[in-house]
Amino acid sequence: MGRKKEGVVEGFRVLTLTYRLSELQREQPEAVEQLVELFRRYRAVAAMHYWSLRLGLQEGVEQSLERAREELPSYWRKVFDSKSPLYAFNEIEKMKRPRKHVLKLPLIEALQLKRSPNEKQKLGAVLDVETSTIMIYLGNRQRLDLSIPERALRWLREKELEVAPLKPSKTVRIQWRPEKAQALKVQIVLRVERPQPPRPDPREALPCFVDINSSYGIAAIFASFDGQRVKVYETLKLRPPNRGRRLREAARRQRAAAHGSKPNVNYALARLSMRFDAKGWVKQAAAEIFRKAFAYAKGRSILMNFDIPDSEAVKNSHLQRTLLSVRRVAENLANWYGVYVEFRCFPSRRCPLCGGELKELKTTRTRVEKCEKCEFYDDHDYVPFYHYLKALGLPLPQWPLRGIRGLPDQSPGA
Repeated sequence: MGRKKEGVVEGFRVLTLTYRLSELQREQPEAVEQLVELFRRYRAVAAMHYWSLRLGLQEGVEQSLERAREELPSYWRKVFDSKSPLYAFNEIEKMKRPRKHVLKLPLIEALQLKRSPNEKQKLGAVLDVETSTIMIYLGNRQRLDLSIPERALRWLREKELEVAPLKPSKTVRIQWRPEKAQALKVQIVLRVERPQPPRPDPREALPCFVDINSSYGIAAIFASFDGQRVKVYETLKLRPPNRGRRLREAARRQRAAAHGSKPNVNYALARLSMRFDAKGWVKQAAAEIFRKAFAYAKGRSILMNFDIPDSEAVKNSHLQRTLLSVRRVAENLANWYGVYVEFRCFPSRRCPLCGGELKELKTTRTRVEKCEKCEFYDDHDYVPFYHYLKALGLPLPQWPLRGIRGLPDQSPGA
C-alpha cells in the first residue's frame, strides 16, 4: 500500500499461510487471547477512521487517530499514517462521498505490519529462517509464534532471487474474522520498487503479444526480429477451467433438492458449483507467459502487449471478471520483473495485408479469418498480432503462424 511515487513502479507477490485457530489456542492460549483483543480494538478504530474519511469528517479522523494512539501499539498504527508504505486507506480518496450516512459499518479485519529489519528488536514481526518461525509481537509482552513450512521458505527465497540485486521489503498481514473464526490467515507480502522501465526498441527486444479472447481464453505469441524477418518462437493458447463438470454437478444438486433431499444443503452447494472464479487460473496463466518470455528473451529486453477486450464486449459472459482481471495481474508482474508492458487493442476482422474485411470460416476446433481479396488467412486469435507488428514497424511473418486443420489445402503466404 502507501502512496505511489512518481516515476517509480511497485510490484508485489503474496505468500498466504493458514493456521487452525483451535490448535493455536491449545499451544499459545494467552497469545491468541491477546490477538483477539487487539483485533477487537483495531477493527473499531479502523472502521471509525474509514468512514470518517469517506464522509469527510475531519473531527472523526482526529478522534480515530487519538484512539489509535491510546489503544494500539506504535507499530500497528502505521496503517493510519499516509506517509507510511503500510497506509491502508489509499482507495478512499478515489471514492465518491456517499449521499446518505450508512449505519452498517464494514468489518475491518486485517492487521498488517512491516517486518522489523533488526532481528533483535522486538517490534512488529520477525521472520526467523533458522527456526522457520514468524514471531508476531502483540504488545503487553505477548508474542505469537507461527511455524512456516519449508516449501513456503523456498518460495520466499525464489521470489527474492527473481528481483536480485533489488531487495524486496516484507510485510506481514494478519486476517481474522470472528464470524469465521476457524482459521487465522497470515500473508507475507513482498514488495519491490524500481524505476519505470523505458520502452525498448522492438528490433532489439522480444515482442510478446497476448490476446485476451472473450470466448476462448488467452493466446500468446512470442517472436523476435533477426534483422531480416520476424521469427515466431511459439503460439500458446491457454483455456480457463472447464465449467461443464461444475454445471453438471449443480444440476444434480438442484434435482436432488427439488425431490426433497436436503433442499437447503443441496441448493447452497448448487449455487457454489455454478460460481466461476478463476483468479488462480489467471495468475498461473500470466506467470507462465512471463516465464516463457524470459526463456525466449535470453537476456534481451521484453516488449509485451496485452490486447484486452472492452468491458462491453464481454458483458454478461461467464469469463467477464476473469478476463478483465488479467490487466491487474499483468501490470503487477511487469512491475515485479521490470518489463515494459502496453495495453493496446488491435482489430481481428480486418486484413493486415490489404485492409479488407475478413470473413470467418469455422472448423471443428478453430475460428479462421480469411480475406477474399488477397487470400490471407489465419487463426482468429492471431490476426491482431499482425497488426501489432505493423504498429511496431516490423515486417510480417509467414502466414499462417501454425497449421490449421479442417481447411482445404492452402499454400502459406509471405
